[in-house]
Amino acid sequence: MISTEKIPKKMQALVLHAVGDLRLEEVEIPQLKEGSVLLHIKCCGICSSDNDRIFKNGTYHFPTIPGHEFSGEIVGAYDKQDRDLLGKKASVFPLLPCNNCEACQMEEYAQCSNYSYFGSRCDGAFSEYLVVPKWNLVYFDNMDFDVAALCEPAAVSLHAVRRFNIEKGKKVLVMGSGTIGLLIAMFAKVQGNTVYIGARRQAAIDYIKKLGFNYIDTNNLEEELKNKTNNKGFDYVFEAIGSNESIEKSIIACGNFAKIILVGNPHEDLKLEKNTYWKVLRKQITITGTWNSSYSSSKNDWQDALEFMKANYNIFKGLITHTYTLEEYEEAFNVLKDKNKYKIKIMFKNK
Repeated sequence: MISTEKIPKKMQALVLHAVGDLRLEEVEIPQLKEGSVLLHIKCCGICSSDNDRIFKNGTYHFPTIPGHEFSGEIVGAYDKQDRDLLGKKASVFPLLPCNNCEACQMEEYAQCSNYSYFGSRCDGAFSEYLVVPKWNLVYFDNMDFDVAALCEPAAVSLHAVRRFNIEKGKKVLVMGSGTIGLLIAMFAKVQGNTVYIGARRQAAIDYIKKLGFNYIDTNNLEEELKNKTNNKGFDYVFEAIGSNESIEKSIIACGNFAKIILVGNPHEDLKLEKNTYWKVLRKQITITGTWNSSYSSSKNDWQDALEFMKANYNIFKGLITHTYTLEEYEEAFNVLKDKNKYKIKIMFKNK
């Protein structure tokens, strides 16, 4: 191994031993393998899916170190020929494809039939160090580590917008004012569309207006549709919450021949009211889904997202509302779960 710093034998990490049993522990630093580097994790965002994995659903095995939205500095490499990578900054595409299945042969890695994934199927970045294959590295410069850690949700959001070739001038509604919802709105607006963001809390509505977006108060959806769309509804609706209520309201908000893109991870089993389902039929609504991003030789949402982030740096910096050390993890998750506290992206930050 070659390295730029003296690598300790152990590191601090948040280890999930069972649902609800998250502990800060000292663990062995993972061993480098051929074709991999050692990344000193600088920042890792907390995703809403992390909250579900830790406190509701669990991961695919225990113990597991969660965390998949991260950036860091390369401080070690297995191969001497990778000496030029030392000291470089990188975000990380967190999906580890099998490279053998039909989807992988098409470079559609998000549809891999036997993939692994940092933070859920294998150890992730709620830690100080992580071994990462070179293939997964997304290099950046002139950007703080916390902003670069937003590249994962940015790439996912850009991919969602790209699921349909949205015609310029169409009315777009994004249901959800979290990180993904706000990023989807940004990408959709750049394409020249009138974009509304749906929210029900006043703090979220205030922030939406601060960013320069229109809003829909989803507490009074039918009245809002009457006043803001003349009861015609929206042409495109991005559902970025994953709840029964949000999906039903997304359908209600659609105009005739509208398209819905489902992005939010469901928190429970989903069930549609009969009258809502009828709206899908009668309006001839097209529904599609997406869960990740493109990371291929021909289409790389990550590189495109990075360019957008550089051009809108201050906005992305402003999305990070709370920062904590790993030792402060209990407070971080308490803030995440507190519905009375407005937050967008909560971030763990290492020295």
